[in-house]
Amino acid sequence: MTLSFCPGMVRAIMLGLLTLALTGCGEPDDPPAAEAAPAVTEQTVAIPDTAQSDAAYYDELRARWLELERAAQAEPEHAPAAPFQQIVEEPQPIASAPAAAATPAIGIIIDDVGHSLIRGRRLIALPAPVALAILPHTQSAQRLASEAGAAGKTVMLHQPMESGAALPIGQGGLYAEMNRAELETTLQANLNSFIPIQGLNNHMGSRLTSNREAMDWVMQVLGARGLFFIDSRTSPDTQAAFAAEAQGVRHLSRDVFLDNERTAVAIDAAFQRALELARKQGTALVIGHPYPETLDYLERRLAGLEQVEGVLVVSVEELLARKYRR
Repeated sequence: MTLSFCPGMVRAIMLGLLTLALTGCGEPDDPPAAEAAPAVTEQTVAIPDTAQSDAAYYDELRARWLELERAAQAEPEHAPAAPFQQIVEEPQPIASAPAAAATPAIGIIIDDVGHSLIRGRRLIALPAPVALAILPHTQSAQRLASEAGAAGKTVMLHQPMESGAALPIGQGGLYAEMNRAELETTLQANLNSFIPIQGLNNHMGSRLTSNREAMDWVMQVLGARGLFFIDSRTSPDTQAAFAAEAQGVRHLSRDVFLDNERTAVAIDAAFQRALELARKQGTALVIGHPYPETLDYLERRLAGLEQVEGVLVVSVEELLARKYRR
C-alpha cells in the first residue's frame, strides 16, 4: 500500500522532528567540568552520548531553519516568492557614501555560535576581525564571549525571534504575542546572560522583525544600552531598520548570506558577490554560520585578502563608522 502525504502534513512532521532534535543541540567538544568556571553563570546543557555522531545532523537542522522560514512566506494564497537573493530591499535611510579614497571593505558575522567551543575558537583564531553572534543560554556562550573579547573580536547577542514558519527558536526567544514587559524582560535577561556584548542581530525572526511595535520595543532597550543592531533580513517586510532609525540606534542590514548552500563552490560564489558589492558600494556585510565548510573556507581565504582582492575585512564597528561618518 502506498502512503501519500500532503505538504501540510510533511511540514508538520518536519517541525515536530526539529523541535525534538534541537532540544539537545550541544556538541561534545567543550571543556571538562574541572576547568575554571566563567564569571557569568552559564546554563548547563546535557549532551547525549550520541552527540559526536549526531553533530553533522544538528548542523543540517540549523541549515534548514532559514530554508523552511523562506518557504513559509510563499504560502498559501500568495504567489510564490522570488528567490531570497533576488528580493528587492526595503528603502533604507540613506547614509553618507564612504570617502572616495577609502578601501572597499566587507564585514563578516558568524551566527549560531555558542554550542561548540572548538568551532568558536576557530572563529576567534581567524586572521580577520570576524564577529561572533552568540546564542543566549548556550553551553559555551560565556567562555567564547570572554575569549573573543580578549582577542579584540566583536561579540554580539544572536537574539532568537519568532519566525513566520513557526519553527522552534530556542530558549530566550521573543514572540509577537508578548506584551512589552514580557519582551523587555526576556531581552534584558539575554543581554545579561554573557559579557561583553557590543550589539545584537536576529536569529530567524521573519515574523517579529515585521512587527513595528515589537521592533520599537527592542530598539528602545538597545538604545538605552548603547548597542547597535544588525538586521539579518530574514523577511522582505522587516521593520527593523526603520525602528532603529526612529530610536537613534546605529544599524546595518545583511547584504549576503555566505553559506545557504554548504559547498566550497557555493560559498566561494557568495563571497565573490560580497567582494563585488564592496567594490561597487564601498562596503558589504556578510553573514555565515559555523559549519565546517564555512570555517575551512574562511581559514583559507581571509589571509592576504587585501593584497589579492583589494578589499579589507573590517569589524562591524568599522562598517558602522563608515556609514555614520559625516
